[in-house]
Amino acid sequence: MLRPLLIALPLLGLLAACTGQRPAAGDGPVRDPRFGSPTDSLFFSMERTPCLGTCPAYRIRVYATGRATYEGISHVERKGLHRATLDRGVLEALLREAEAIGFFDLQDSYDRPVTDIPSTRLRMVSGTRDKSILARTGVPPTLKAFALKADSLLLPAAWTPVPAAQ
Repeated sequence: MLRPLLIALPLLGLLAACTGQRPAAGDGPVRDPRFGSPTDSLFFSMERTPCLGTCPAYRIRVYATGRATYEGISHVERKGLHRATLDRGVLEALLREAEAIGFFDLQDSYDRPVTDIPSTRLRMVSGTRDKSILARTGVPPTLKAFALKADSLLLPAAWTPVPAAQ
């Protein structure tokens, strides 16, 4: 009688642990439970990574409802986590620009083994299309221009600091 119980308990523990796992990054829609509803899926994200110099490093995530997060990391005016609500026109402009450069048909990576060059990571989700691009070196001018356009549309938003969790 004790033996079946000893076998069943670890299996139940394993089952409970597995049901609480979250999908790995890049698996399915990205959701941030702190902002928006459970159905508020990722629409666009951009990350600019640090370099050995003074390259601005930050992350922006824009959700389908217009909610957005900004995380300033280094060499930026705004540091830490911020949030904003973007006008629908901003989302439409991002998608229009992406379509104009053929974003969904570009390579997944523009990179070579070079040191001290910041990266830009871009991701756009539209309908059934979900495209991520690493842009580091050898980046097409149209993709560079798209990232700058995204900056011009997103950085001026009315970002509000998010208080740190207590």
